[in-house]
Amino acid sequence: MSEKICIMTAYADETRALLKVLGQEVGNSVDWNNRLQFECFYKNKNWIVMQSGMGKVRAASMCQMIIDKYQVDTFFEFGFAGGLVETLNIGDIVVITGVSEHDIPNRSEIQLEQEIWRDYLFQVSASSITKFATDLSANPNITITKSTVICGDMDIYDREVRDKIAIESGAVAVNWESSAIVDVCAINNVKYIGIRAISDLCVSEDSGPIPEERVKRLQESTEAYVNALVDFSVLEVNA
Repeated sequence: MSEKICIMTAYADETRALLKVLGQEVGNSVDWNNRLQFECFYKNKNWIVMQSGMGKVRAASMCQMIIDKYQVDTFFEFGFAGGLVETLNIGDIVVITGVSEHDIPNRSEIQLEQEIWRDYLFQVSASSITKFATDLSANPNITITKSTVICGDMDIYDREVRDKIAIESGAVAVNWESSAIVDVCAINNVKYIGIRAISDLCVSEDSGPIPEERVKRLQESTEAYVNALVDFSVLEVNA
């Protein structure tokens, strides 16, 4: 029986990159920020790619829908992110080992509960994350970093703000959705493997559409991600 892989993206650039590797030339049929679903068969696995649209609310609702509909044991998140530290380069892959919020709750009990649930999720997901990171690092053309990311409903294109966030949070990258996805996975007791390819370095000169030369590098990172998933077996990790 072929294995089923459900992957969630947030917006069109991420979805197109993923579907291109899977041999699905979708052209303009992938809208920028709509909820979309694509299914295909690739290298003996059934691939289900879901685009949630950007932001925590859309990501959380799509994550719950995937868990309910497909009864997944491991949830895969794929997307791009802004790099917060100078050691990252465009196309580098961050394997997510923790999440935090740019705007933390002002009720300490809420923040504590979030931290407990998230710590638990990453503990139970640790062996899966480690195995996937090992498979991914076998590609000599890809640089990976296992680290935390920080999430917030804003884009960052200011060096001073970027550096301040990196120092205060300890995160190496920033995106909009990962913390919400982690929280839903934790509530449902579903393992989580999230990766983000660095698309920009959170500076003003990187604002706007992704330049073509970066699209090519991100496509190479996406191909490495898919190849690692081809070799990765959720069943084997859970045995």
